[in-house]
Amino acid sequence: MSITITSKSHLKTIRRYPLQIATLNENLKVLHDQIAPHIDASKYEAISSYANQYISHTHIWNLKFYNNLENPEVALMQIFHLKFILLAEPAHLHTSIRSNLEELTNKFHHMMLYSNEQLILREGKIRDYIHNYEQQNNKH
Repeated sequence: MSITITSKSHLKTIRRYPLQIATLNENLKVLHDQIAPHIDASKYEAISSYANQYISHTHIWNLKFYNNLENPEVALMQIFHLKFILLAEPAHLHTSIRSNLEELTNKFHHMMLYSNEQLILREGKIRDYIHNYEQQNNKH
């Protein structure tokens, strides 16, 4: 039987992790609040629908509850949601939101939660979901 000894600094890092994720989610929520009045949210129903699958008891535009705020998957969905919105919006608009999103995305990546391969695969799944969602809704 082997015993693993964990350093105090490692334990502190583990304990801080939920707080770091919650702070990141709160900051991403602020970006959502900033952009919402300036866009037509109905244009982004597909990406919102995808993101909402990962959010408990609420939705991407109105995050609540610690189980959402401390969830790294919710942070990833907020990043993707904002990224897809900003890609569709004119490039000269929302410059401060774009800059802040880039900074928060970098912080997310530095937490080493997902590999680049995982993120690329996830983004592909999101694109497929959006394509299928839009095809289904155009039939009706």
